[in-house]
Amino acid sequence: MRRKIFIYLCCMSLFLFLPDIVLANQDILSQEVQEMKTLIMEMKNDYEARINEMQDKIAKLSEQKAIEEENAELENELELLFSDKDEQVDFDDQQALSSLPSLQATPGGFTGGQMFQNLMMNISAIGDSVANVTWPEKSIEEGRGDGTFTENEFADRISLREMELGLQGVLDPFARADFYLTSEDGGSISIEEGFVTWLYLPFGLQAKTGIFRTSFGRMNKTHRPEISQIDYPSPIKNFLGTEGQKEPGISINGLIPNPWDVYSEFTAEILTPSSNRDGVEGVSGRDQIYLAHLKNFFPITNNSTIELGFSFQTRDISDNDNNTVTQRNFRHTMEGIDLTYVWRPAGQRLYRSFTWQTEAFASQREVGSFDGNGITEDIKDINSLGFYTFAECQLTRRLFAGVRFDYSQFPTNDKDSEWAITPYMTFWQSEFTRLRLEYSHKERNSVTTPVEEGDNSLTLQATFSLGSHRPHPF
Repeated sequence: MRRKIFIYLCCMSLFLFLPDIVLANQDILSQEVQEMKTLIMEMKNDYEARINEMQDKIAKLSEQKAIEEENAELENELELLFSDKDEQVDFDDQQALSSLPSLQATPGGFTGGQMFQNLMMNISAIGDSVANVTWPEKSIEEGRGDGTFTENEFADRISLREMELGLQGVLDPFARADFYLTSEDGGSISIEEGFVTWLYLPFGLQAKTGIFRTSFGRMNKTHRPEISQIDYPSPIKNFLGTEGQKEPGISINGLIPNPWDVYSEFTAEILTPSSNRDGVEGVSGRDQIYLAHLKNFFPITNNSTIELGFSFQTRDISDNDNNTVTQRNFRHTMEGIDLTYVWRPAGQRLYRSFTWQTEAFASQREVGSFDGNGITEDIKDINSLGFYTFAECQLTRRLFAGVRFDYSQFPTNDKDSEWAITPYMTFWQSEFTRLRLEYSHKERNSVTTPVEEGDNSLTLQATFSLGSHRPHPF
């Protein structure tokens, strides 16, 4: 009996204290779980911090690699741009100094092997081929007005439009020479440019003489195969010539000191045109062109720059015969302004960029005629305007897309005008090979002879460069 009572009391005690025991165990377990959670969170935060640190290091290494690649590319461009200085005399080198007297040993003649010269000149070739289709199909002259408007001589055909051979090298420590020979459509060879540049004149000036592309505007200084579109815009073709303006003459340029530390370059040129704008050969020295250009360069941020230029030229208009409306002692003056904005983000300059370029031209041409007694009559001024603008965006490292709009009157006719819109896509297979697809729609407005309708053209261009070709002025 006592044994049963004892067992009963033990059972009752167990049931009474069991909840407290369970709760105590639960508290200990909860505490341990909470400590484990805290430990896990600390480990998670630590791992996340380490991962973020590693990602930052990887990003910095990637950016550093991109910067190194960009610097390497810039170094290559600078080596090409300043190749004329690679062979210059080091005046700290006694051997170079000792060779200088030999330059005076044979006055009035070439010193031959005794004179420093880079005999291994740069030789390059550029090929520019186009395939074009134009619609509506019609002959060149049909529906195009009275001949005022220039036509696309490469319409509806496949052609090696231009082949350019470049010969460039250092003459001596103080001068270099650049010659470009071209052949258009497999025809005869002509001189695109041929000039000598004196690099170190007093007051920090440089001068060149020969045949060269003039400094009027910005795009005119670039050869046609190397511009951003397939052909020059209408204002350049109408105001400066179908392939831009290139004349024999002399050019002097230098930097202008200023308190704002702005890159400012002034160029002055005196030119003797090989033919006047009406295509009459053999003009005299009185028909000199006097040209001035001012270029200013402004870095806006680390990623963007602006170039602003102003151009001016004036000349006497040569006389043709007594029946023409353009006689001697009349002047033709042109002004121009160019603006170029370039954006290249740091760390991505090989893959992303944006360029916006605009030029505007104004022309004032005095015209008149002579009566039987040689007295001028019917004197008037022809005031013409023209401009173009284009925007180009770099989509990838090799792919570019852009669109250009241009409008132009004519220096000899301010009543007629034409405008065109030209979207295009450019693919750089490498720095030596480029493909471009371009569509163009052009409308012409003529007061004297109505033009039936506009032109549409689709052109595929393939351009290649072989050898070391010195970059054109930027």
